[in-house]
Amino acid sequence: MDPNSVPELEQINKKSTNKDVNTNIDEQKNSSHSPFRRQAFISFGVFMLTLGAGATSGISAILIPQLQKSRNDLTTEMVSWVAATSSLALFFGNLISGYLMEVLGRRLSQLLLATCFIIGWLVIGCSNDLLSLILLGRFITGLCQGWLGPLGPVFVGEITSPVYRGLFLAALSLGIAVGIFFAHFFGTFLHWTLASMLCGIFPLVGGIIVYKAPESPAWLASRNRIDECIISFYWYRGKTPSMQIELEKMLLDLNNKNKSENKMQALTENIKKPEFYKPLLIMIVFFVICQLTGVNVISAYTTDMMEQLMGENANSSYTYAAMLSIDVLRCVALGVACVLLRRLGRRPMALFSGVLTSLSLMSLALYLYLYKIGVIQNLSLFVSLGLMAFYIAVSNMGVALLPWNMVGELFAVKTKGLGSGVSVMMTSIAFFTVVKSAPAMFESIGHHGTYLFYGLATACGTLYLYFYLPETKNKTLLQIEEYFRHGKKTDRKEVCNNI
Repeated sequence: MDPNSVPELEQINKKSTNKDVNTNIDEQKNSSHSPFRRQAFISFGVFMLTLGAGATSGISAILIPQLQKSRNDLTTEMVSWVAATSSLALFFGNLISGYLMEVLGRRLSQLLLATCFIIGWLVIGCSNDLLSLILLGRFITGLCQGWLGPLGPVFVGEITSPVYRGLFLAALSLGIAVGIFFAHFFGTFLHWTLASMLCGIFPLVGGIIVYKAPESPAWLASRNRIDECIISFYWYRGKTPSMQIELEKMLLDLNNKNKSENKMQALTENIKKPEFYKPLLIMIVFFVICQLTGVNVISAYTTDMMEQLMGENANSSYTYAAMLSIDVLRCVALGVACVLLRRLGRRPMALFSGVLTSLSLMSLALYLYLYKIGVIQNLSLFVSLGLMAFYIAVSNMGVALLPWNMVGELFAVKTKGLGSGVSVMMTSIAFFTVVKSAPAMFESIGHHGTYLFYGLATACGTLYLYFYLPETKNKTLLQIEEYFRHGKKTDRKEVCNNI
């Protein structure tokens, strides 16, 4: 093909190399007002909102034991509803998230979310042991948690540079772990009402930071607000050559849309495209795997599970110490994962984590079963808590982290709200099902049987990821879209000519 006839997008792609990206990012970091620091600051605002979501998952572990001491009428069913009401509300949060982020924009949606989050925590803190108010507050905070699920990763994914996007998205999963830790920490030393009030500070700070943020360039471009889009893009990314190339690619891609279609026609056409349904299926499976590992069951029923693992050695002080130790380990594991993601990529981390998570769960199930049938006379804290610690570490280095990381990457801009909303909605259903059914499973098949079920489910899911999960490390959002549209073996010229 004559070089002069090469499509514009191909010429742009030829200019975009990893070396250029890394060089330009280094230049940005050396600037006192670098785009990297702006991205980090605004991402920190989303991180603070995510702390509120993590606290929503973790508060039940200290709320339930304190309620059981102050009330004698709490049944197993009521306990499961206190733990699971927030996960039920996740579904409704996911339903509105995709719509609101498309209609109101990413920034305004997060400001509205922060307000609702604060209200939810205040309702819990002011409930005065009234179960109906506790459940209402849990529902509101769960709604916000589900609302943030697709919204946070989409916003961070759109405002950050490809080289650091994985780091910032992984930090959101770290925020969940840190939020769980703070909820457990507050509840260990304080009454749950005061602990809830303190948890409300997280979305307050996050909302203040996001208030200062420009709107997402991708959303502005999708609304044909091109001048605002360019200003926002330069504020977040700078004007280095590689960033200039990505801006041109984004505007070119949006310019190629068929403007004669109405919104419903465009949506109908877009959901038939492989760049929508392929990542959707991958993300649905990935999110369900994340829940079937049992990571959120641990967060919701930590004290009860620690008592089972400690056996005759269990007492209140040891149980809470073990709970906080597990929380710290979870945060450390996610922190390490944030660093490793830049070196190893998403796919190796997912497979490594999936295999080791399933093995650790099955090993823990076998150990508890041998203790139950009398082969092992006394539980060894070194073995039981050691296996649990290993499980927490490896699960949070991949399968518990990456779905939230990749949901902001895999979907095309035109269907990002719908795709992220539907996929996270499926994890909400799985979240509620797993957390609600956990007490019944513990009673019917025992802790060992429950761990075995989670381990086998994780193994099956990891096998699926081995065949279908792509690598997104250092790829722009448009390159990822092209991968799903044309496949990894498609010739670049054919890709460009078909766009």
